[in-house]
Amino acid sequence: VEFLNGNGTRKAELSFSSQNEMNNTVMAYQGLAIPKTHGYHHYSFLNVDGVEIDFVGKDGRNRSPPLHLQLMALPTRELERRLNDLRCEASESKHIKSHKKGGNRTCKVYRHASLAFHLAQEMGNHRPSHKCVGVPVPDGLANELLNYLRVLEKEALWPPREKQRKGVSSGHYLTVRKQHPSEHDVIWDLCKKLILEVIPGAIYNALAITEGFRGSPHVDNHDKSFQYVIALGNFEGGSLCTEADEDGTEIVDINVNCRFGRIDGRAVHWVSGWNGERYSIVYYTTSDDDWTEQVPQCVHTKWMESAMSGNGVGKVPQRTFAPTNSRLPNTIPLLG
Repeated sequence: VEFLNGNGTRKAELSFSSQNEMNNTVMAYQGLAIPKTHGYHHYSFLNVDGVEIDFVGKDGRNRSPPLHLQLMALPTRELERRLNDLRCEASESKHIKSHKKGGNRTCKVYRHASLAFHLAQEMGNHRPSHKCVGVPVPDGLANELLNYLRVLEKEALWPPREKQRKGVSSGHYLTVRKQHPSEHDVIWDLCKKLILEVIPGAIYNALAITEGFRGSPHVDNHDKSFQYVIALGNFEGGSLCTEADEDGTEIVDINVNCRFGRIDGRAVHWVSGWNGERYSIVYYTTSDDDWTEQVPQCVHTKWMESAMSGNGVGKVPQRTFAPTNSRLPNTIPLLG
């Protein structure tokens, strides 16, 4: 396969000892974005003959990203902080620091990847996962939207691949904003109808609509508040995963299959392995008027649990304020 630069030019040609090794490597890294001081470095692969690679395994299943790739989406300084907190072995610290010097892009990317790899090792290449479920959608309510998503390709509404979002891996990726061209009126109205039936107070000004979204640990730096996520289609697996708190020692695994999950996209998140047909819709906001403090995932999990317990979504505060004094309660809910 060929490894491409972020601008699409050829970087290197890679060889593997087996087809299985190539498939596992490419499926894990394709589309992965590494944060840099200015922008991102993206992993991108093509067959040497220019043909796109099929990223689904032989068993027809998209695999979950391993821990070191989940950590790659973190800023370099955050990786350093977590490593220092874990008091890594002196020999490993020396190895990590040996790559600190040098200002070229390749050196910085290598050092970032090395930090993620060593942090994953310090964590035992595993972190506990807590499962929860999103707010369910009543039977049949999402059928009209799902049927429309299935014909999007025939309607030629999916943008060409070169105009789709970099830094994630998916079959198709469409962004629709509140102010959008007329050809997006139907998809916007269907998505709006669905969420307002389930979460009347939802705040958003844009949609990210995908088909076949795979793994892709990433951070949505342009978000100003938490987001709502739902997945539709005939699939198994495909949970929405995110770090439980700022230390990243645990993760939360949210079932969003025809359910609305709530997370903060400014924290690292990704999709677990799945197989079948999977579409997803992310409702998010980039407006400063909608800004809320980033809070631990437990706040959003409690919101989902409250909605599930019969308290009613409309009675659950949609906004939260997080005090900066860590000795105070975790969150102070505010109405409105």
